[in-house]
Amino acid sequence: MGIFFLPLPNILLFLSLNELTLKLNDMKKRLLNSLLISTLLLLFLSVNIGFAQEDPKVKKLQDKVDAAKLKVEKLDAKIVSADSLIKAGEGMVKEAENEMKSLDKESKALEKEYFNSTKPLEKQLRSTEKETVNQAKTDLKTLDTKYKADRKELDAKIKATQKLYDNGNKLIIKGKENLKKSKDSKKEADKQLKDAEKAFTKS
Repeated sequence: MGIFFLPLPNILLFLSLNELTLKLNDMKKRLLNSLLISTLLLLFLSVNIGFAQEDPKVKKLQDKVDAAKLKVEKLDAKIVSADSLIKAGEGMVKEAENEMKSLDKESKALEKEYFNSTKPLEKQLRSTEKETVNQAKTDLKTLDTKYKADRKELDAKIKATQKLYDNGNKLIIKGKENLKKSKDSKKEADKQLKDAEKAFTKS
């Protein structure tokens, strides 16, 4: 079998056709890649435009959710504040009640001391000896002066304690009123938040 040789011009033509084919294939690949990139870019832009069109609606729903959450948080703070008022008031009442018990004992002790101190002096006033009577009068006057000063100081403490007691009760009443109002408002706020979140989820 003999070796087949192509003429030189035919070989050059074959090589030229092969290179042309490779170049055409390369151009096709580049063209397809360009088309693919253009298509993806167009799709991306279309999606972004769609989101951009929905943004105002979504933002409005998000704003409603944020506003509802803020309202709930504020009401939670009011509930905590109301509880604090009640506890503070209860503390003041308890303190006043304990102080009243102590002052009551102090008052009874003062009255008993005054009575026990005046009893012998009153007996001396009935003495037939003038000097004894005069001394008894002087001692009684001194005793009365001290008693009145002690009584005045004790009454001031009682008055201040009574004021503490009354103020404590006022705080309790105010706290309970605020607590009820805040809890009622929070029920409505919780419902509004739930509805807002539901609407946002559906968007």
